Amino acid sequence: MRRRTLIAAAAAASLLLGACASNTPRQDAGELAIGKFKTPLPDGVTLLRPARGAPQLVTAQGQARTGQAAVAIDAQTRFLVGSISKWIATVAVLRLVDQGRIALDQPVTTWLPELPPASRAVTLRHLLSNTSGIPNGLAQALHADRAAVEASTIAPLEGALRYGAGDLAFTPGSRFDYSFTNWVIVGGIVERVTGEPFQQAVTRLVLQPVGVRDTGFADAGWESTPHAALAYAKDKTTRKTSAMPPMVAASGTFYSTAADLVAIADAVYAGGLLSEKSRRALLTVQHAPEDYALGGRVREIGSGSAKRSVAWNSGVFGGYKTLLVYAPADGAAVVLMNNTDIEQSEQRKLAESLLEALRQAG
Repeated sequence: MRRRTLIAAAAAASLLLGACASNTPRQDAGELAIGKFKTPLPDGVTLLRPARGAPQLVTAQGQARTGQAAVAIDAQTRFLVGSISKWIATVAVLRLVDQGRIALDQPVTTWLPELPPASRAVTLRHLLSNTSGIPNGLAQALHADRAAVEASTIAPLEGALRYGAGDLAFTPGSRFDYSFTNWVIVGGIVERVTGEPFQQAVTRLVLQPVGVRDTGFADAGWESTPHAALAYAKDKTTRKTSAMPPMVAASGTFYSTAADLVAIADAVYAGGLLSEKSRRALLTVQHAPEDYALGGRVREIGSGSAKRSVAWNSGVFGGYKTLLVYAPADGAAVVLMNNTDIEQSEQRKLAESLLEALRQAG
């Protein structure tokens, strides 16, 4: 019963969640209180869990769609998760590593020999840590003709060969470059190795084994997807969207729910989805100034005896802002999903405060 009293929520409107907290979603909480900590919640969904196996508290507020056909956000609302897509794509890659089909430290030309000879110095690990040195050909193409690139329907493999060419911009591993092109190439490698479309391969390798049903790939028909939240600017009325050509699927076109993100993290860090070696690789920082590991960040939170390592995965896609913070050691989790363009710095501070409050409550 101890864990069942770790989380209590109180809304400004006198909503009280007591010792009977369970996995049943709690909604419309304008304020969240854990122990002595109290904070206003942003629009969207907030999920808290003090430890693996403990009850989850999910609060939801705001509108998934505004205007005459307004729809309230609830625990089942789906949001685009931006660069958290990179983390899920990396998990799919590591599944292929565990199967012996690819290796992190082999040259990318092993699978894409059409790339320039200079790319022989680039490994899959470099791509997954954004340290490849491959020039950002996709960004250059967007600068030259954004409309044409955004309207493109080419798959990741074709995109990798089209935009991954050129002389290296720097020695692989020496610098950090948060480049979409790295992830187009990652998607292309997955397609070349599996012989499947990237979306199909990731579904088979990750989503189906985990058993999540509210996570998938958005496309031009995203707005008609059941339970989909639309994205808005901070005024909560002006739409704020981004294009999603298929070739960038590995870097930003996943949608999900808070509960699904935690379920994937549980399978990755505490389940049998990955080998212990692959889990260590996923949590090993490759570029310290950015806290960047493979497909996401790993940060040290707190100090002294309270210091803990957390997988820190954030995503931006138009007006969608998502943050998944997960402590592999004990499964403590905070998920923040927003569709009204909250500042990432605000999300970060809120998540850090919530994690600390969960720790103190325990």
